Amino acid sequence: MRRTWRRSAVTAGAAGMVAIATGAAMIGFMTAGIPAAAQAAGAARPAPLAVSLRPAEAASLAAKYGPQIKLIVAQRHITAYRYGKGSVYFDPGIWIAALNSQLRLDVLRPRYGKPLTITEVVQTPDGTVYRQLPHTTLDVWNGLLRFADYRLTNAAGKLVAQGSFTFCPSDSALARSDPNSAPNDSFPMQCSSYDPFTVGAVWGLPRGWAADPGLPRGFKMPVGHYKLVEHINPLYTRLFRISAKHATAVVRIKVVKGSSCGCPGCCPIGPPGGFVRVHRTAQHAASKGSAARLPAVKVLNNPPAAALPDLIPLPSWGISIEHTKHRGDFLDFGATVWISGNAPLDVEGFRTSDSNTMQAWQYFYLHHHIIGRAHVGTMGFASYNSWHFQQFAQYKLLNARKQVAVSSRKVGFCIAPTDAIDMLLRHATWQPSYTGISGNCGDPSALWVTETLPLGWGDTYVQTVPYQSFDINKIPDGTYYIEIIANPEHLLHETNTHNDVSLRKVIITGTAAHRHVIVPAWHGLNAER
Repeated sequence: MRRTWRRSAVTAGAAGMVAIATGAAMIGFMTAGIPAAAQAAGAARPAPLAVSLRPAEAASLAAKYGPQIKLIVAQRHITAYRYGKGSVYFDPGIWIAALNSQLRLDVLRPRYGKPLTITEVVQTPDGTVYRQLPHTTLDVWNGLLRFADYRLTNAAGKLVAQGSFTFCPSDSALARSDPNSAPNDSFPMQCSSYDPFTVGAVWGLPRGWAADPGLPRGFKMPVGHYKLVEHINPLYTRLFRISAKHATAVVRIKVVKGSSCGCPGCCPIGPPGGFVRVHRTAQHAASKGSAARLPAVKVLNNPPAAALPDLIPLPSWGISIEHTKHRGDFLDFGATVWISGNAPLDVEGFRTSDSNTMQAWQYFYLHHHIIGRAHVGTMGFASYNSWHFQQFAQYKLLNARKQVAVSSRKVGFCIAPTDAIDMLLRHATWQPSYTGISGNCGDPSALWVTETLPLGWGDTYVQTVPYQSFDINKIPDGTYYIEIIANPEHLLHETNTHNDVSLRKVIITGTAAHRHVIVPAWHGLNAER
C-alpha cells in the first residue's frame, strides 16, 4: 500500500560558539556535522573555514537581522458550531508571522544514534549567522516543542481546556501577511517524513509570511460564549526576543447549535488540528492522442557522475505481524528508497502502438538541462491504479545465515516523492512539482508517463497486503533480516552501487496465529516491539 504524505545545518565547532559565513564565499560551513549515511552517499555540503562568535554576539546579530515573530489575529470574534453532543472543532485564526526577514531553522542528524541539532540561519549584511538553539526546542522532527500555550475559558471564567502545541510552519496553512511580504514560499512543504531515518530538514517562513497551526484537538463546549488566549512559550520569547504584546493573542468564540451539516460553512472544521497545508499537485504527463515521440536526446552508455543520482534504501521500519483469518500470519513492513548523489532520478515510459508495456528510459540532467538518456527496463500498468516501473526495488526476508527465506512479490512501482529525507543536501529540491502518486502515474490509455524522485526525497511503500508482505506461516521462529534492494538489476545509472542494500534485523517468536516480532533498535533508533 502506498503511503502518501502531509508538508544547511552546521555544527558550531566548540560548544557555545556560533559560526558566521562571511562574504560571497559563505565562510562558516563545516563537514563535521554531515551524517555518516550522507557522507557515504557522497552528499556534498559547502565546507570552507569557520569564524566563531560568542553566543551573546550571535544572539545580538540574530535579534538585529532576524525575523520579528508576532501573533496576528485574523478575527477577534468567531462563531463555532456544535453538532449533537460531539466535540467542537474550530480554527481560532491566530497566525504566527515572521516579519522583516525570513525565519529559517535547519534540523540535522549529525550521525545515526546521535541527538538532533537545530540551528537558526540568519542573513546579515556581513554574511550568514548560524545560531545553534537548545535541543529542548525540538519535538523530534515534528517542529518546535510547546511553542505556544492556550487557555480556553467560558463566560464565567471557568477553565474549559488548556494545553500547548508543537509548531512547524511547513505543516500549517500559510499566507502573506502584507503587500510587502516575499512573493513566494520557497521552503519545504513538510516538517519531516514519517520515516524514522530522516537525515536533515529545513523549517521556515518567508519574510512577511504567517502560518496558522490551528489547535491540536476539539473541545467539549456547550452552546455559549468563550475566550481563547494563546501565549508564545517564554523559552521562545527569550530566544527570538518576542515582545509581550506580540506573544499574546485573544479570540472570543460564540458556540451555537449546528442545524445541519449539509450547508456550506456550517460543518465543523476538520480534521482535528486545524488547517492542513494544501500541497500543489502538478498536472502530469499522462498523454493521450497522437503517438509518442522520443525527445531528440542522444543515448548515453556512460553518463557523467555529475548527472547521476544515488539510490539509497533505508532500513525497514513500521514492522509488525498481521494475523489473518484464512491465510495465517504475515510480516508487514515499510520501506523507503531515497535519492542522494548529484541529480534527480527521472524515469520516463513511452508506449509503442497497441502494446501493454512501455519502454522505460532514464534521463540525465546537467544544470537543469537534459544531456542524454539510457534504456533501463519496462513499465506495465497495474490494474488498480498506475504504470509501474519494474526494475526499481526488491524485498526479501533472509534467515540468520543471510539466505533467502521469503521473497516479496512486490516488484513494480510508480516512483514518486513521498518523504523528505535530507533537505540539507546540496541542491535538494525543497518543493517538488508533485508529491505522492496522485496524477503522475498515468491511466490505461496513457502514451507517456514520467516518474521522478528529486534530490533529498524518498519513495516509501508500506507492504501490508499478503502478496507484498512476507508470508511467515512456513518458516520457524528465529532471527531474520528484512533486505531492501534498490536498483536490483543494476539497470539504473547511479553514482554509487555499494549502498544499494539495507538490512533490518527482526526476531520472530510464538506459535501459529499468535506470532510476534521483536525489532532491535538500529543505531539506537526506532526500537519496535
